[in-house]
Amino acid sequence: MKNLMLKCLILLSLVSFSAMSEGQNTEAKLIKIINPPQNHGVQIGDVLHRTVEIEVQESYKLSKSILPIKGRNLDGIELKDIQAKLSHSSGKNKYLINLTYQVFVSASKPALIQLPKEHLTFTADKSNFIVEVPRWQFWYAALVPEGILNAKPVMQPQHKADLQNVVSHQVKLGLAMALLAIGVLGLLYMNADGRWIPWMNGAFAQAHRKLKKLPKTLEGQKQASVFMHQAFNQTYGSNLFDYEVDKFLLSHPQFSKFKNQIRDFFDQSNAFLFANHSTDSSQYMSELLKLSKHLRDCERGA
Repeated sequence: MKNLMLKCLILLSLVSFSAMSEGQNTEAKLIKIINPPQNHGVQIGDVLHRTVEIEVQESYKLSKSILPIKGRNLDGIELKDIQAKLSHSSGKNKYLINLTYQVFVSASKPALIQLPKEHLTFTADKSNFIVEVPRWQFWYAALVPEGILNAKPVMQPQHKADLQNVVSHQVKLGLAMALLAIGVLGLLYMNADGRWIPWMNGAFAQAHRKLKKLPKTLEGQKQASVFMHQAFNQTYGSNLFDYEVDKFLLSHPQFSKFKNQIRDFFDQSNAFLFANHSTDSSQYMSELLKLSKHLRDCERGA
């Protein structure tokens, strides 16, 4: 009797081990399942999403002909869409499967509902296997209480949206617009040469505009010197000579920081215009352009 019982136990163990071996599938690996974020408060018409990631051997492919059919309705749960994306990594196929469901359950009180169990078939040349995606349960929330005869008594008045305080946003917008305006005016003040702005059309601003258009030649050098002398004379109020530079700077101190450059200009222009001393026209014009720009900025108070 004992021997018979022992044999039965051994046979039962072998059968159980065989069943477990058949149930395990080494060709596939269910990496993750992402279910909807909450399992309560779901109502009719709500759309639920599930994501399944599966890794299989490279020889196996997902059988699209045996995929769950879009539009299938099981116990009030309709499969709206199913999409599968394939990627390859380390000799294996990875499938990312997105399942979209819509709830059409009708119940008058809270009920425990479930997204159905899905079966995904993978095939190779002479073999295939099925990966099972388990069901997922959630609580369905009824829209109206059980046994209601007339909806009017339980209707709730519409609630207006809460007012938002936008004063802080308006202040920030105003500050941003003010800074933008100041920046634009500052750039215009520093760089604009337009004659249509009266306070930007000073004597040195006019001279600088003219100098920028002159060629870097001997003739251009002569005209540039004349334009600069005219600007000094207009600012001084009469003809300005080199020995009057200090007097000019006393009455117009905004130009004092360029005293040395102004003296150099008078020395070079006098030698060039009246003593016929030759100079490098290109270098002379470049230096004169820089000086006219500096004096224009001083003229504008920069």
